Amino acid sequence: MNFPNATKVRPLTPLKEFDQAFIDADLLKSEKELIEYIRYIGAFTQISLIQALRLRPKPPVLSLLCEICRKIGSRMPEHLEAVRGWSEEVSEHGFHWDGDLICSSAFNIDGLRLTPEAGTVQYHTFVVHKELFTGLE
Repeated sequence: MNFPNATKVRPLTPLKEFDQAFIDADLLKSEKELIEYIRYIGAFTQISLIQALRLRPKPPVLSLLCEICRKIGSRMPEHLEAVRGWSEEVSEHGFHWDGDLICSSAFNIDGLRLTPEAGTVQYHTFVVHKELFTGLE
């Protein structure tokens, strides 16, 4: 499903470029594990990540995800900027979210975001971009 507010298509992530950026980003072991887990599991919430990876609740794992995405994105700056532009466009509040490099908000069949604000779920739900999903390999 497309984002209801989007007029342009999400920039697809070139997999080889992403994988090389992931290697070159000089990530900590815990940061690599987070990205690898997200790519494998496909759909997640902040709470599910904390529980599955036994993370501390502070700092928020979604903030950590943004920091990791900026590190990876620094190795593919043109793509990161394209994603940021798209992210800002689809944002309910007109701001980009750097986590959109890897994943985005999930929507239900009615086109509603899976968020507490939309009254659809208890926690914000995110889905890894299809081209980055590794769970079926």
